[in-house]
Amino acid sequence: MIKKNLKLKKIKLTFRKLKLSDYKQFEKLFYLSFKKKISYDFFKWRYFNDELSFCYAAFDSSNLVANVGIKSLKLNSENKEIIFSRHSSMVLKRYRGLKIYSQILQKVRKKFFKYAKIIFMWPNKDNFASFGFRPREIFKKNFYLYRIEGLKKKTIKTSDININKIYLLKNFLKNRSSFIFKDLNYFKKRYLDYRKQDYFINKFDIKKSSSFFILKKNKLKKGFNIVILDHFGSKKIKSKHFSQLINEKEELIFWSKKKNYNLNYKLINHINLLICLTKKNSIKNKNQKFLNGEFMLGDTDSFITLR
Repeated sequence: MIKKNLKLKKIKLTFRKLKLSDYKQFEKLFYLSFKKKISYDFFKWRYFNDELSFCYAAFDSSNLVANVGIKSLKLNSENKEIIFSRHSSMVLKRYRGLKIYSQILQKVRKKFFKYAKIIFMWPNKDNFASFGFRPREIFKKNFYLYRIEGLKKKTIKTSDININKIYLLKNFLKNRSSFIFKDLNYFKKRYLDYRKQDYFINKFDIKKSSSFFILKKNKLKKGFNIVILDHFGSKKIKSKHFSQLINEKEELIFWSKKKNYNLNYKLINHINLLICLTKKNSIKNKNQKFLNGEFMLGDTDSFITLR
């Protein structure tokens, strides 16, 4: 056991990227940190599915004691700049309070974020570490996660489509208002390459316009609920599509940028987002319109099935 007064300099730490062969240690640390099991398939899909995504970790001797996961994405801008999203932030309990995680973040920022324009993350209430960015370099957003039980059913006007059919809908996928650049390749990697059986598409047509939500059938101990993860297609009828879903599905989970006082909406949680800009950029720069870009619940790991 490590004594509470043990200083960091007495621990011989090594830092490096994780390999696929580190999965067993990653799995153990993840379970000890979050009390959730994580599969090898998830580990491989999330952090080894492209050349830029990775996990960076701290080892005490040969034992994994802390980790940060980094996922690469593209900004929905003219140049499609590479941006990074932080995930799987964890430190073994008896090593906390020794600034090990801060060391990891500093090393990741120095080694891998030299040319990155943006790093964003979804911190919980206990973890707002932000790679040492100054307050004026951080843009904050808050979302409200709600559950609503199905109301009195009306005529069904939407249709469910197998997620595999997304290839046939590629002409609808462009979304100018999204923060993250999303095309067919993005949707394929996000919803087809790992546990595609969890997801399906819901379509709504009106006045020659089509709207599509990507939904997840989320299993519970008793029954299931439906989670709204993403949207593409017509923005003009998106709200009507959402209203129709409320009337058709038994129990719906979604998020909102604003607090809703509808008695039928039950608040589940708050979800925080930090968008961190590099020193060469400033939030005060009026040309950075992407800061108003749209995020969807599917951009987080909140409802990804880990195994």
